[in-house]
Amino acid sequence: MSVAYSYTDRFPMTYFKGLIIRKLVHLITGLLIFVLTFLLQREALLWLIVAGSLFSFLTFNYKKFNLLHKTTDASLGTLFYPLGILSSYLILYNMPILYFQTSLLVLAVSDTMANFIGQIKKGNGRVVILHDIKSMHGIMGYMFSALIIFYILLPARLTMDIFFMATLIFLAVVFEIASWRGSDNFTIPVGLAIVLKVSQTQQPGYLFLLGVLLFMSAGSFFLFKWRFLTRLGSLAAWLLGVYLLGVMGWKWFVPVVMFFITSVVFTKIHTGVKKKKKEFNGRNAWQVTANILWAVISSALFLITKNELFIYFFIAFVAAVAADTWASELGPLLNKRSFSLADFRMHKAGITGGVSFFGTLAALTGALFISAVSYFIFFGEWNWVIILLLSFSAFLACFADTLLGTFVEEKLLDMSYFQNRINPESLTPNDVVNLGGSFTAFVFFLLLGYIF
Repeated sequence: MSVAYSYTDRFPMTYFKGLIIRKLVHLITGLLIFVLTFLLQREALLWLIVAGSLFSFLTFNYKKFNLLHKTTDASLGTLFYPLGILSSYLILYNMPILYFQTSLLVLAVSDTMANFIGQIKKGNGRVVILHDIKSMHGIMGYMFSALIIFYILLPARLTMDIFFMATLIFLAVVFEIASWRGSDNFTIPVGLAIVLKVSQTQQPGYLFLLGVLLFMSAGSFFLFKWRFLTRLGSLAAWLLGVYLLGVMGWKWFVPVVMFFITSVVFTKIHTGVKKKKKEFNGRNAWQVTANILWAVISSALFLITKNELFIYFFIAFVAAVAADTWASELGPLLNKRSFSLADFRMHKAGITGGVSFFGTLAALTGALFISAVSYFIFFGEWNWVIILLLSFSAFLACFADTLLGTFVEEKLLDMSYFQNRINPESLTPNDVVNLGGSFTAFVFFLLLGYIF
């Protein structure tokens, strides 16, 4: 873990002793494996890496190995390290060994350099993406050393492609700074292995991909700064955007952006009118995931099967979460009272399980808007039979979400898992309800399609 400031006031000298020993062991181990790549056959090297990984896992909880394994109780770096090397080796097993050597040296040399350079104090800022603190000095040292390794080991046809190199170094830095309890020891070698594997099996447009990475990084940063998303929520949005725009294409990206923009606008309007500004601190990673998980799975299934049905599922899922959000934000804003499905009585608008006229109208409008625009984006025409099927499926899924909120959410709140969840980044019963409600969209679409 790269350190952004002096820890002498927070940790005893044993921390630094453990840190130095652990990083030196990682450096020496990585360099030793690098040398063995020239001396051993692939299978023999594989078994040696497997044996080293088993040793690391088996000794992790033994006190006599604490100095080797643990600089702090929260660190799992020495478990991620062998697992990262092993996974990287397996991913690149059938490729020229220089690709594995590249990912290995970036982990062993560049990551170690980031740790030691990160101890420099003057003018040293810090970056926190997930959990681990990273220093600006450490990031710069890591980036330049990784760049040197790339130019030394990778083929000239790759290093001469400036957009490939810019994309590779950008992603290498992401794999380093987005770390949780030392997980960069896994994400660095595995992430680089995947990128290098793709560079050999496919020919992506690296200029476009680099543009997507920079665009989503800037967008996620400002969404966090403007408090539309929490820190982890912005990371989830970055991953989602890179996947949808960079891998799937703009047709898959636009419907999700339309849902997100309208939901944020309506939420801001709602909190502003109701004077509840302090209650809205941005959507966290669980909320982002709960809203879009099934749509992402549908897109991945289309990528694998090329079956048009998964496009319909994707549209229905996005339309369902849009309908739910529009109803939740606009219903209480336009109605003073709502009808409760729990006791079949009128209550103040905004209660869980409440149904109102304008909330229902907002749900129908949101479902129709997303369904119609998304269908035209994908197919370039207006097939109103299918659009209405998608819209009504999404609306029914919104109603299912309301039922789940009425009869399930309260029971989830009584579970011990949720009772002590005060962290704003935690999973909530409402996230579980949203997952369950939006999942029914494809069930309703299949059912309505079968009937009509």
